[in-house]
Amino acid sequence: MDFKPSPERQILFDTLKKYFENEYSLSDRNIAAHSDLGYSKKAWEAMRDLGILESLIDPELDGFGGTALDISTVFEALGRGLVVEPFLEVGILAAKVLSKGNDVQKSLVKKILKNECLPILAHSETDTEYSKSFVETKLSVEADGSYKISGAKRMLKHVTEATHFLVTCRNTGDASSEEGISIACIPTDREGIKIDSFATIDGGRVSDLTFTNVSISSEELVGELGMSYSIVSHAIDTGILAICSEALGIMERIKELTLEYLKTRKQFGVPIGKFQAIQHRMAQLLVEIEQARSSVINATIYFDDETEREKTISAAKFSIGKIGTLVAEESIQLHGGMGMTWEYDLGHYAKRLVLIDHEFGDEDFHLQKYISL
Repeated sequence: MDFKPSPERQILFDTLKKYFENEYSLSDRNIAAHSDLGYSKKAWEAMRDLGILESLIDPELDGFGGTALDISTVFEALGRGLVVEPFLEVGILAAKVLSKGNDVQKSLVKKILKNECLPILAHSETDTEYSKSFVETKLSVEADGSYKISGAKRMLKHVTEATHFLVTCRNTGDASSEEGISIACIPTDREGIKIDSFATIDGGRVSDLTFTNVSISSEELVGELGMSYSIVSHAIDTGILAICSEALGIMERIKELTLEYLKTRKQFGVPIGKFQAIQHRMAQLLVEIEQARSSVINATIYFDDETEREKTISAAKFSIGKIGTLVAEESIQLHGGMGMTWEYDLGHYAKRLVLIDHEFGDEDFHLQKYISL
């Protein structure tokens, strides 16, 4: 079987790679990542013009992609650039949820492409243990047929400029039940929403949201009342595929940086890459990175197969978590103290790679899930 990308996807990847190399400097990225916004509006608008969002969204919603192969291609390129702009949160998580909604909610996806709205999925909570079905935020039914939401969401990215929150909540069942989960599409200026933001170790900002008796109407529910777990599950699985592909791009960039360093850093008058012990360690890294790529390719191939998707996604996330940590640690050791300096690219890539392991379930969680499946 030929695992090479199609000519169109290869052109897209090469275009994005060249753009990030020439127009998206790591110094500017770091300044934007540590700003109050957490990313650069200027870079966000410039990258949108490249068609990145369109390539993540289905044609019926005015995109021209949306398949697992499209998503994997784009996010590997985003990983190489160490991009902090909200393509995952908006182009994947929010767009996938809204695509299952009513006509008004689907129209928000089209507005995303026009830069007229920025919706964010608000799902993660305290003590979830990475479960996709863990929701404690309450949805209560009022006497007039309207609803009120009360609860808290944790560690959400890119909330500052959001126009809508897609809030998971439940009206029935215990906190971990797949039954009883609903999604509400709420404008961010709705009364009763409190936002607290703070910085993260890998750059960018996250926020905690508190909802206190926030009123919504039945038309603001995405999908049927209490029957939206499958929508959330599919969106998160798509997000996992995206960050696994992002991790591949990061690993490839780390590999390039490390190989270049081993060729130029001299000790005893010769490049340190000439030493056999160093060669063995680098060769092992290259093998592990290819193993990670194979797992992501496998997840991409089976993504549309409902019986195989969760299993292959968990296998890929486990591999990415385990191998990503190894790549980060080994590359820094091969660089010595140079690898941890703020001015050098490697440390920033390594931090992001390690943090990916803790998004949507770490390697231990996905190993146990794979065993159970």
